[in-house]
Amino acid sequence: MTIRTKVWLLVVLSVAVTAGATFWLRTFAMRRQLTLQAQQAAQEVAQDVARAAEGLEIDDLERDLALLVDSNLRTHARIYRLEIGVERDPQSPSFRVTTQRGEDPQITREPISSIAAKKSERQGDTYTVREPVRLKGGGGWKGTLTLEWMLGPIENMIRVTERWSLILGAVQLVLLVLLVGFIIDRVVVARLANLGRAMRDVEQGGLDRRATVDASDEVGRLSQGFNRMLDQLSSADKEIRAFSQRLAEEIEAATQDLSKKNLALAQLNRLLNDLRRENASKVRLATLGQLAAQLAHEIGTPLSSVSGHLQLALLQRDLPAGLRERLEVSSRETARIGRIVRDYLDSTRSLEPEMKPTSLAQVLGEAIEVTRGTEPPGHRPIEVNITSEPDGFVTDPGLLRQIVLNLLTNALDVVDRDGRVTLSAHCDGDHVQIAVSDTGGGITPDDLSRIFEPFYTTKGRGKGTG
Repeated sequence: MTIRTKVWLLVVLSVAVTAGATFWLRTFAMRRQLTLQAQQAAQEVAQDVARAAEGLEIDDLERDLALLVDSNLRTHARIYRLEIGVERDPQSPSFRVTTQRGEDPQITREPISSIAAKKSERQGDTYTVREPVRLKGGGGWKGTLTLEWMLGPIENMIRVTERWSLILGAVQLVLLVLLVGFIIDRVVVARLANLGRAMRDVEQGGLDRRATVDASDEVGRLSQGFNRMLDQLSSADKEIRAFSQRLAEEIEAATQDLSKKNLALAQLNRLLNDLRRENASKVRLATLGQLAAQLAHEIGTPLSSVSGHLQLALLQRDLPAGLRERLEVSSRETARIGRIVRDYLDSTRSLEPEMKPTSLAQVLGEAIEVTRGTEPPGHRPIEVNITSEPDGFVTDPGLLRQIVLNLLTNALDVVDRDGRVTLSAHCDGDHVQIAVSDTGGGITPDDLSRIFEPFYTTKGRGKGTG
Protein backbone atom coordinates (compact mmCIF):
# COMPACT_ATOMS: atom_id res chain seq x y z
CA MET A 1 0.00 0.00 0.00
CA THR A 2 1.47 3.32 -1.09
CA ILE A 3 1.72 6.37 1.13
CA ARG A 4 -0.84 8.15 -1.06
CA THR A 5 -3.40 5.41 -0.38
CA LYS A 6 -2.61 5.47 3.33
CA VAL A 7 -3.00 9.26 3.47
CA TRP A 8 -6.36 9.13 1.69
CA LEU A 9 -7.59 6.39 4.06
CA LEU A 10 -6.35 8.37 7.05
CA VAL A 11 -8.11 11.52 5.82
CA VAL A 12 -11.38 9.66 5.26
CA LEU A 13 -11.20 7.95 8.63
CA SER A 14 -10.23 11.14 10.53
CA VAL A 15 -12.92 13.26 8.92
CA ALA A 16 -15.54 10.53 9.39
CA VAL A 17 -14.68 10.06 13.07
CA THR A 18 -14.61 13.80 13.68
CA ALA A 19 -17.90 14.39 11.88
CA GLY A 20 -19.54 11.42 13.61
CA ALA A 21 -18.34 12.53 17.05
CA THR A 22 -19.49 16.09 16.38
CA PHE A 23 -22.91 14.89 15.22
CA TRP A 24 -23.31 12.61 18.23
CA LEU A 25 -22.22 15.27 20.72
CA ARG A 26 -24.48 17.90 19.17
CA THR A 27 -27.44 15.51 19.13
CA PHE A 28 -26.75 14.31 22.66
CA ALA A 29 -26.45 17.87 23.99
CA MET A 30 -29.64 18.94 22.20
CA ARG A 31 -31.59 15.91 23.45
CA ARG A 32 -30.31 16.34 26.99
CA GLN A 33 -31.03 20.07 27.06
CA LEU A 34 -34.55 19.71 25.67
CA THR A 35 -35.33 16.80 28.02
CA LEU A 36 -34.02 18.72 31.02
CA GLN A 37 -36.09 21.76 30.06
CA ALA A 38 -39.19 19.58 29.74
CA GLN A 39 -38.52 17.90 33.09
CA GLN A 40 -37.90 21.25 34.76
CA ALA A 41 -41.13 22.61 33.29
CA ALA A 42 -42.99 19.54 34.57
CA GLN A 43 -41.53 19.98 38.06
CA GLU A 44 -42.42 23.68 38.11
CA VAL A 45 -46.00 22.95 37.03
CA ALA A 46 -46.28 20.18 39.65
CA GLN A 47 -45.01 22.54 42.35
CA ASP A 48 -47.48 25.25 41.27
CA VAL A 49 -50.38 22.78 41.38
CA ALA A 50 -49.22 21.48 44.78
CA ARG A 51 -49.07 25.01 46.19
CA ALA A 52 -52.53 25.74 44.80
CA ALA A 53 -53.87 22.57 46.44
CA GLU A 54 -52.25 23.49 49.75
CA GLY A 55 -54.28 26.70 49.78
CA LEU A 56 -57.64 24.87 49.59
CA GLU A 57 -59.85 24.46 52.63
CA ILE A 58 -60.78 21.02 53.97
CA ASP A 59 -64.49 21.71 53.38
CA ASP A 60 -65.53 20.70 49.83
CA LEU A 61 -61.98 19.47 49.26
CA GLU A 62 -63.01 16.86 46.69
CA ARG A 63 -64.86 19.35 44.50
CA ASP A 64 -62.10 21.98 44.74
CA LEU A 65 -59.40 19.44 43.88
CA ALA A 66 -61.44 18.21 40.88
CA LEU A 67 -61.75 21.78 39.58
CA LEU A 68 -58.05 22.38 40.23
CA VAL A 69 -56.77 19.33 38.30
CA ASP A 70 -59.22 19.90 35.43
CA SER A 71 -58.24 23.55 35.01
CA ASN A 72 -54.51 22.74 35.04
CA LEU A 73 -54.98 19.95 32.50
CA ARG A 74 -56.72 22.40 30.17
CA THR A 75 -54.12 25.12 30.77
CA HIS A 76 -51.01 23.02 30.16
CA ALA A 77 -51.07 21.11 26.87
CA ARG A 78 -48.13 18.90 27.89
CA ILE A 79 -49.91 17.34 30.89
CA TYR A 80 -51.06 13.83 30.04
CA ARG A 81 -52.37 12.78 33.44
CA LEU A 82 -52.81 14.58 36.77
CA GLU A 83 -53.74 12.94 40.05
CA ILE A 84 -53.98 14.11 43.69
CA GLY A 85 -54.41 11.44 46.37
CA VAL A 86 -55.56 12.49 49.87
CA GLU A 87 -55.37 10.37 53.02
CA ARG A 88 -55.64 10.93 56.75
CA ASP A 89 -55.13 7.79 58.86
CA PRO A 90 -55.94 4.07 58.59
CA GLN A 91 -59.38 4.58 60.23
CA SER A 92 -60.48 7.44 57.97
CA PRO A 93 -61.59 7.22 54.32
CA SER A 94 -59.18 8.28 51.58
CA PHE A 95 -59.79 9.46 48.06
CA ARG A 96 -57.96 10.50 44.93
CA VAL A 97 -58.91 12.92 42.17
CA THR A 98 -57.66 11.86 38.72
CA THR A 99 -57.93 13.50 35.33
CA GLN A 100 -56.45 12.39 32.01
CA ARG A 101 -56.26 14.25 28.73
CA GLY A 102 -59.53 13.78 26.88
CA GLU A 103 -61.41 12.61 30.03
CA ASP A 104 -63.33 14.28 32.86
CA PRO A 105 -61.99 14.34 36.42
CA GLN A 106 -62.78 11.22 38.44
CA ILE A 107 -62.98 10.90 42.23
CA THR A 108 -62.17 7.46 43.63
CA ARG A 109 -62.59 6.47 47.27
CA GLU A 110 -60.60 3.48 48.40
CA PRO A 111 -58.39 2.34 51.33
CA ILE A 112 -55.05 3.99 51.96
CA SER A 113 -53.07 0.88 51.06
CA SER A 114 -54.80 0.76 47.68
CA ILE A 115 -53.91 4.39 46.92
CA ALA A 116 -50.30 3.84 47.97
CA ALA A 117 -49.99 0.77 45.73
CA LYS A 118 -51.32 2.38 42.55
CA LYS A 119 -48.87 3.75 40.04
CA SER A 120 -49.41 6.11 37.13
CA GLU A 121 -49.76 4.29 33.86
CA ARG A 122 -47.32 5.47 31.22
CA GLN A 123 -48.73 5.96 27.74
CA GLY A 124 -46.14 6.92 25.15
CA ASP A 125 -43.13 8.95 26.27
CA THR A 126 -43.99 10.66 29.57
CA TYR A 127 -42.12 12.03 32.57
CA THR A 128 -43.69 11.42 36.01
CA VAL A 129 -43.33 13.96 38.87
CA ARG A 130 -44.52 13.36 42.44
CA GLU A 131 -44.86 16.20 44.95
CA PRO A 132 -46.12 16.11 48.57
CA VAL A 133 -49.16 18.27 49.33
CA ARG A 134 -49.48 19.77 52.82
CA LEU A 135 -53.19 20.44 53.25
CA LYS A 136 -54.53 23.17 55.50
CA GLY A 137 -56.48 22.46 58.66
CA GLY A 138 -54.13 19.91 60.27
CA GLY A 139 -55.83 16.83 61.63
CA GLY A 140 -53.39 14.45 59.98
CA TRP A 141 -54.50 15.20 56.40
CA LYS A 142 -51.82 14.75 53.79
CA GLY A 143 -51.75 14.31 50.06
CA THR A 144 -49.57 13.28 47.12
CA LEU A 145 -49.61 14.87 43.64
CA THR A 146 -48.67 12.76 40.60
CA LEU A 147 -48.16 14.48 37.24
CA GLU A 148 -47.32 12.77 33.95
CA TRP A 149 -45.73 15.16 31.43
CA MET A 150 -45.74 14.24 27.72
CA LEU A 151 -42.34 14.14 26.02
CA GLY A 152 -43.67 13.11 22.59
CA PRO A 153 -43.42 16.56 20.91
CA ILE A 154 -39.83 16.90 22.05
CA GLU A 155 -38.94 13.47 20.68
CA ASN A 156 -40.50 14.37 17.30
CA MET A 157 -38.54 17.60 17.13
CA ILE A 158 -35.33 15.76 18.07
CA ARG A 159 -35.88 13.13 15.37
CA VAL A 160 -36.47 15.77 12.67
CA THR A 161 -33.36 17.66 13.75
CA GLU A 162 -31.28 14.49 13.80
CA ARG A 163 -32.45 13.52 10.27
CA TRP A 164 -31.53 16.89 8.76
CA SER A 165 -28.27 17.00 10.72
CA LEU A 166 -27.37 13.56 9.36
CA ILE A 167 -28.06 14.59 5.76
CA LEU A 168 -26.10 17.83 6.02
CA GLY A 169 -23.32 16.06 7.88
CA ALA A 170 -22.97 13.45 5.13
CA VAL A 171 -22.71 16.15 2.43
CA GLN A 172 -20.23 18.07 4.53
CA LEU A 173 -18.21 14.88 5.11
CA VAL A 174 -17.87 14.15 1.38
CA LEU A 175 -16.86 17.70 0.51
CA LEU A 176 -14.42 17.90 3.39
CA VAL A 177 -12.77 14.57 2.49
CA LEU A 178 -12.29 15.62 -1.14
CA LEU A 179 -10.91 19.05 -0.25
CA VAL A 180 -8.56 17.89 2.52
CA GLY A 181 -7.36 14.91 0.49
CA PHE A 182 -6.60 17.05 -2.54
CA ILE A 183 -4.69 19.61 -0.48
CA ILE A 184 -2.65 16.98 1.37
CA ASP A 185 -1.88 15.13 -1.86
CA ARG A 186 -0.64 18.26 -3.64
CA VAL A 187 1.20 19.86 -0.71
CA VAL A 188 2.69 16.85 1.07
CA VAL A 189 2.32 13.47 -0.64
CA ALA A 190 3.65 14.38 -4.13
CA ARG A 191 6.69 16.14 -2.68
CA LEU A 192 7.40 13.29 -0.27
CA ALA A 193 7.28 10.88 -3.25
CA ASN A 194 9.93 13.00 -4.98
CA LEU A 195 12.09 12.86 -1.84
CA GLY A 196 11.60 9.09 -1.67
CA ARG A 197 12.85 8.62 -5.24
CA ALA A 198 15.95 10.66 -4.42
CA MET A 199 16.65 8.49 -1.35
CA ARG A 200 16.37 5.32 -3.45
CA ASP A 201 18.90 6.72 -5.93
CA VAL A 202 21.31 7.48 -3.04
CA GLU A 203 20.92 3.95 -1.69
CA GLN A 204 21.88 2.62 -5.15
CA GLY A 205 25.11 4.64 -5.08
CA GLY A 206 24.06 7.86 -6.72
CA LEU A 207 25.71 10.17 -4.18
CA ASP A 208 25.40 13.11 -6.58
CA ARG A 209 21.61 12.85 -6.53
CA ARG A 210 19.80 15.70 -4.80
CA ALA A 211 16.16 16.21 -3.95
CA THR A 212 14.26 19.05 -5.60
CA VAL A 213 13.67 22.01 -3.24
CA ASP A 214 10.67 24.02 -4.46
CA ALA A 215 9.50 25.68 -1.22
CA SER A 216 10.74 26.77 2.19
CA ASP A 217 8.14 24.95 4.25
CA GLU A 218 8.59 21.78 6.31
CA VAL A 219 8.91 19.47 3.28
CA GLY A 220 11.30 21.90 1.60
CA ARG A 221 13.44 22.07 4.71
CA LEU A 222 13.37 18.28 4.86
CA SER A 223 14.69 18.12 1.31
CA GLN A 224 17.41 20.63 2.13
CA GLY A 225 18.37 18.59 5.17
CA PHE A 226 18.58 15.46 3.04
CA ASN A 227 20.82 17.28 0.62
CA ARG A 228 23.13 18.32 3.44
CA MET A 229 23.05 14.93 5.14
CA LEU A 230 26.09 13.49 3.43
CA ASP A 231 28.15 16.61 4.27
CA GLN A 232 27.12 16.57 7.94
CA LEU A 233 27.72 12.93 8.88
CA SER A 234 31.09 13.81 10.43
CA SER A 235 29.54 16.38 12.81
CA ALA A 236 26.61 14.18 13.87
CA ASP A 237 28.50 12.56 16.75
CA LYS A 238 29.61 15.95 18.11
CA GLU A 239 26.07 17.27 18.07
CA ILE A 240 24.80 14.14 19.84
CA ARG A 241 27.44 14.56 22.57
CA ALA A 242 26.55 18.23 23.01
CA PHE A 243 22.88 17.33 23.23
CA SER A 244 23.64 14.68 25.86
CA GLN A 245 25.58 17.23 27.92
CA ARG A 246 22.75 19.75 27.77
CA LEU A 247 20.27 17.05 28.70
CA ALA A 248 22.37 16.05 31.73
CA GLU A 249 22.56 19.68 32.87
CA GLU A 250 18.83 20.13 32.50
CA ILE A 251 18.21 16.93 34.47
CA GLU A 252 20.52 18.16 37.23
CA ALA A 253 18.74 21.52 37.37
CA ALA A 254 15.36 19.79 37.41
CA THR A 255 16.55 17.50 40.23
CA GLN A 256 17.63 20.45 42.36
CA ASP A 257 14.37 22.24 41.70
CA LEU A 258 12.46 19.09 42.63
CA SER A 259 14.42 18.84 45.89
CA LYS A 260 13.50 22.40 46.79
CA LYS A 261 9.86 21.75 46.00
CA ASN A 262 9.91 18.55 48.06
CA LEU A 263 11.29 20.51 51.01
CA ALA A 264 8.58 23.15 50.64
CA LEU A 265 5.97 20.39 50.36
CA ALA A 266 7.23 18.77 53.56
CA GLN A 267 6.94 22.11 55.36
CA LEU A 268 3.40 22.54 54.03
CA ASN A 269 2.54 19.00 55.19
CA ARG A 270 3.78 19.78 58.68
CA LEU A 271 1.75 22.99 58.71
CA LEU A 272 -1.30 21.05 57.50
CA ASN A 273 -0.87 18.46 60.25
CA ASP A 274 -0.59 21.24 62.85
CA LEU A 275 -3.77 22.85 61.51
CA ARG A 276 -5.56 19.50 61.59
CA ARG A 277 -4.56 18.89 65.21
CA GLU A 278 -5.64 22.42 66.11
CA ASN A 279 -8.98 21.97 64.37
CA ALA A 280 -9.55 18.59 66.07
CA SER A 281 -8.77 20.21 69.42
CA LYS A 282 -11.27 22.99 68.78
CA VAL A 283 -13.95 20.50 67.72
CA ARG A 284 -13.36 18.38 70.84
CA LEU A 285 -13.44 21.50 73.03
CA ALA A 286 -16.74 22.62 71.47
CA THR A 287 -18.24 19.16 72.02
CA LEU A 288 -17.09 19.04 75.63
CA GLY A 289 -18.42 22.56 76.12
CA GLN A 290 -21.89 21.48 74.98
CA LEU A 291 -21.69 18.42 77.21
CA ALA A 292 -20.59 20.50 80.20
CA ALA A 293 -23.37 23.04 79.63
CA GLN A 294 -25.97 20.27 79.42
CA LEU A 295 -24.51 18.55 82.50
CA ALA A 296 -24.54 21.80 84.49
CA HIS A 297 -28.13 22.44 83.46
CA GLU A 298 -29.28 18.93 84.36
CA ILE A 299 -27.43 18.81 87.70
CA GLY A 300 -28.01 22.43 88.76
CA THR A 301 -31.74 22.22 89.42
CA PRO A 302 -31.81 19.11 91.69
CA LEU A 303 -28.56 20.25 93.33
CA SER A 304 -30.08 23.63 94.23
CA SER A 305 -33.14 21.86 95.64
CA VAL A 306 -30.99 19.55 97.81
CA SER A 307 -28.89 22.49 99.03
CA GLY A 308 -32.01 24.49 99.90
CA HIS A 309 -33.52 21.65 101.93
CA LEU A 310 -30.24 21.14 103.80
CA GLN A 311 -30.09 24.84 104.68
CA LEU A 312 -33.69 24.73 105.93
CA ALA A 313 -32.90 21.66 108.03
CA LEU A 314 -29.88 23.37 109.61
CA LEU A 315 -32.06 26.32 110.71
CA GLN A 316 -33.88 24.05 113.19
CA ARG A 317 -32.51 24.63 116.71
CA ASP A 318 -33.54 21.30 118.24
CA LEU A 319 -31.38 19.15 115.92
CA PRO A 320 -29.15 16.59 117.65
CA ALA A 321 -25.45 17.39 117.44
CA GLY A 322 -24.62 14.28 115.42
CA LEU A 323 -27.37 14.90 112.89
CA ARG A 324 -26.39 18.60 112.59
CA GLU A 325 -22.80 17.58 111.89
CA ARG A 326 -23.91 15.17 109.12
CA LEU A 327 -26.14 17.86 107.60
CA GLU A 328 -23.29 20.36 107.63
CA VAL A 329 -21.02 17.84 105.90
CA SER A 330 -23.72 17.18 103.30
CA SER A 331 -24.18 20.92 102.74
CA ARG A 332 -20.46 21.45 102.21
CA GLU A 333 -20.19 18.52 99.82
CA THR A 334 -23.20 19.78 97.88
CA ALA A 335 -21.56 23.20 97.55
CA ARG A 336 -18.34 21.50 96.41
CA ILE A 337 -20.24 19.60 93.70
CA GLY A 338 -21.68 22.89 92.49
CA ARG A 339 -18.21 24.43 92.31
CA ILE A 340 -16.89 21.41 90.38
CA VAL A 341 -19.70 21.70 87.85
CA ARG A 342 -19.09 25.44 87.45
CA ASP A 343 -15.32 24.90 87.06
CA TYR A 344 -15.86 22.34 84.30
CA LEU A 345 -18.33 24.66 82.59
CA ASP A 346 -15.93 27.63 82.85
CA SER A 347 -13.06 25.54 81.40
CA THR A 348 -14.99 24.99 78.16
CA ARG A 349 -15.92 28.57 77.36
CA SER A 350 -14.08 31.83 76.96
CA LEU A 351 -14.09 34.15 79.98
CA GLU A 352 -13.80 37.92 79.93
CA PRO A 353 -11.13 38.95 82.50
CA GLU A 354 -12.29 41.31 85.24
CA MET A 355 -9.33 43.68 85.36
CA LYS A 356 -8.82 45.54 88.63
CA PRO A 357 -5.95 46.64 90.92
CA THR A 358 -4.58 43.56 92.66
CA SER A 359 -1.95 42.67 95.24
CA LEU A 360 0.44 40.19 93.62
CA ALA A 361 1.69 38.86 96.95
CA GLN A 362 -1.88 38.24 98.14
CA VAL A 363 -2.90 36.36 94.98
CA LEU A 364 0.20 34.15 95.06
CA GLY A 365 -0.22 33.57 98.80
CA GLU A 366 -3.83 32.45 98.33
CA ALA A 367 -2.74 30.02 95.60
CA ILE A 368 -0.07 28.55 97.87
CA GLU A 369 -2.53 28.29 100.75
CA VAL A 370 -4.99 26.30 98.63
CA THR A 371 -2.18 24.09 97.32
CA ARG A 372 -1.01 23.13 100.81
CA GLY A 373 -4.07 20.94 101.24
CA THR A 374 -2.92 18.78 98.30
CA GLU A 375 0.77 18.43 99.27
CA PRO A 376 1.93 14.82 99.92
CA PRO A 377 2.77 14.07 103.58
CA GLY A 378 6.36 14.95 104.47
CA HIS A 379 6.87 16.94 101.29
CA ARG A 380 9.19 19.94 101.35
CA PRO A 381 7.25 23.25 101.43
CA ILE A 382 6.94 25.37 98.32
CA GLU A 383 9.76 27.91 98.02
CA VAL A 384 8.58 31.46 97.31
CA ASN A 385 10.80 34.11 95.74
CA ILE A 386 9.03 37.46 95.14
CA THR A 387 11.50 40.27 94.56
CA SER A 388 9.12 43.20 95.02
CA GLU A 389 5.45 44.17 94.98
CA PRO A 390 4.76 46.02 91.69
CA ASP A 391 2.96 49.34 91.85
CA GLY A 392 -0.36 49.67 90.06
CA PHE A 393 -0.59 45.92 89.30
CA VAL A 394 -3.86 45.38 87.34
CA THR A 395 -5.13 41.90 86.45
CA ASP A 396 -7.99 39.45 87.03
CA PRO A 397 -7.08 37.99 90.45
CA GLY A 398 -9.40 34.97 90.11
CA LEU A 399 -8.03 33.83 86.76
CA LEU A 400 -4.42 34.50 87.78
CA ARG A 401 -4.92 32.58 91.04
CA GLN A 402 -6.39 29.62 89.11
CA ILE A 403 -3.44 29.57 86.67
CA VAL A 404 -0.83 29.59 89.44
CA LEU A 405 -2.81 26.97 91.38
CA ASN A 406 -2.88 24.65 88.36
CA LEU A 407 0.87 25.05 87.77
CA LEU A 408 1.69 24.39 91.44
CA THR A 409 -0.58 21.32 91.53
CA ASN A 410 1.04 19.87 88.42
CA ALA A 411 4.50 20.52 89.85
CA LEU A 412 3.65 18.76 93.14
CA ASP A 413 2.35 15.74 91.19
CA VAL A 414 5.70 15.09 89.46
CA VAL A 415 8.24 15.58 92.29
CA ASP A 416 9.12 13.06 94.99
CA ARG A 417 9.37 13.70 98.73
CA ASP A 418 12.82 15.28 98.43
CA GLY A 419 11.85 17.26 95.34
CA ARG A 420 11.63 21.02 95.27
CA VAL A 421 8.92 23.33 93.88
CA THR A 422 9.71 27.04 93.52
CA LEU A 423 7.33 29.95 92.87
CA SER A 424 9.05 33.17 91.75
CA ALA A 425 7.87 36.57 90.54
CA HIS A 426 9.75 39.69 89.52
CA CYS A 427 9.02 42.91 87.67
CA ASP A 428 10.19 43.31 84.08
CA GLY A 429 9.46 46.86 83.01
CA ASP A 430 5.67 47.31 82.84
CA HIS A 431 5.09 43.56 83.19
CA VAL A 432 5.38 40.93 85.92
CA GLN A 433 6.96 37.57 85.14
CA ILE A 434 5.69 34.63 87.23
CA ALA A 435 7.45 31.24 87.04
CA VAL A 436 6.79 27.83 88.64
CA SER A 437 9.73 25.41 88.49
CA ASP A 438 10.23 21.93 89.90
CA THR A 439 12.88 19.20 90.04
CA GLY A 440 10.72 16.63 88.26
CA GLY A 441 11.53 14.79 85.04
CA GLY A 442 10.13 17.50 82.75
CA ILE A 443 7.85 17.19 79.73
CA THR A 444 8.65 14.73 76.92
CA PRO A 445 9.05 16.15 73.38
CA ASP A 446 5.89 14.35 72.22
CA ASP A 447 3.83 15.85 75.05
CA LEU A 448 5.44 19.30 74.72
CA SER A 449 3.74 19.93 71.37
CA ARG A 450 0.31 19.21 72.94
CA ILE A 451 0.49 21.17 76.21
CA PHE A 452 -2.01 23.75 74.95
CA GLU A 453 -4.44 21.12 73.61
CA PRO A 454 -7.64 21.26 75.72
CA PHE A 455 -8.27 18.27 78.04
CA TYR A 456 -5.00 16.53 77.12
CA THR A 457 -3.35 14.96 80.17
CA THR A 458 -0.75 12.28 80.90
CA LYS A 459 -2.18 11.51 84.32
CA GLY A 460 -4.24 8.42 85.01
CA ARG A 461 -8.02 8.22 84.82
CA GLY A 462 -9.67 10.48 87.39
CA LYS A 463 -6.40 12.33 88.26
CA GLY A 464 -6.59 15.28 85.89
CA THR A 465 -8.54 17.00 83.13
CA GLY A 466 -5.68 18.59 81.17
